[in-house]
Amino acid sequence: MWRLCCAAGLCLALGAAAVAAGQAPAERAAATPSGHGFPDPAAARELLAALSPSPALQSFLDSSLREIGSQDPKLLASSPRIAVIDLSSQGTPALAQIRGNERVYPASVVKFVYLMAAYSWQERGRLVIDASLDQQLSEMIRESSNQATRKVFSRLTATEPGPELAPADYALFRDRRLVVKKWLEAIGISDLHTVSPTYDGGGDLFGRDEQFLRDRSVDGALPSRDGQFANRQAMTAAGTARLLALLATDRALTAEDSAIVRGRMKRNIAEQPHLAHRIAGGAAQVPGSEVYSKSGTWGPIYADAGIVRHASGRQFVLAFFTDASPPYRGEAIAELTQRLAEHLFVSLPAGESAP
Repeated sequence: MWRLCCAAGLCLALGAAAVAAGQAPAERAAATPSGHGFPDPAAARELLAALSPSPALQSFLDSSLREIGSQDPKLLASSPRIAVIDLSSQGTPALAQIRGNERVYPASVVKFVYLMAAYSWQERGRLVIDASLDQQLSEMIRESSNQATRKVFSRLTATEPGPELAPADYALFRDRRLVVKKWLEAIGISDLHTVSPTYDGGGDLFGRDEQFLRDRSVDGALPSRDGQFANRQAMTAAGTARLLALLATDRALTAEDSAIVRGRMKRNIAEQPHLAHRIAGGAAQVPGSEVYSKSGTWGPIYADAGIVRHASGRQFVLAFFTDASPPYRGEAIAELTQRLAEHLFVSLPAGESAP
């Protein structure tokens, strides 16, 4: 059987998350900083609506993949799904993609979505990031802990593991499990099926979790094959890049919380040498670059997604997923990142971006 390894309305579900945090409304209000508002979802949708395909950036991406693939044929056999958004322009953000709208299992990349959701919940007074949750968020992102992710997801959705549920109780459980996905839809992103925590295997997936993963009535999951769960997590490279663009431009969260989230996702290969073949490794070859990202590896999946920002103020986001058996574990993610950084940060004249 396929195994997940890394793996009701918005207000109602967010309210349920607050109950999971163990606080009454008055306590939550007292714990929320005075005047700590949250962005208008319309601002996020406006940026996403402004995204425009860039023939020049698309040509650069296509030629880069061909050149990298000519030296690394296993890459081209791995069904790469790639999306790039150049945010350097003061006008329209530029988009390029290759299979960017194809769904894929995200492995641990999904964890940055739950990190963002935790801060969004707090901004709305529905959750307080206390010392315990703060530690779990750190372990989820820095160590990519699946155990910590399950605890975070439980707080976000007011759901707990346990035995299978009777139909009425399961209906409530199912609705709460969709809360993060509904939040994303509210800000204009409809192709990220982020409805489950991630699992280690070996007994941590059972009961109502399996009941939910078997549920064929939930829209947006990956297609099910023989022996696989019907309701598997799914993300697209394009949807992932769009969410990162909102994080990069402070439109999904307040500027303060966006900076905190990016700080938690900051990568440095001097401290994390295992990321040398990922976005962080490629950006490190271009002086003045910083990376905020989350990688994922499981079975056939090898993936990374993040923001690359330059001292000049230029920035782009990249989402790169591969899915192959035998699995791809090459250097293409780092190579493409370096090429993009050199092109968008160094080669283009000051004040310009890829048209």
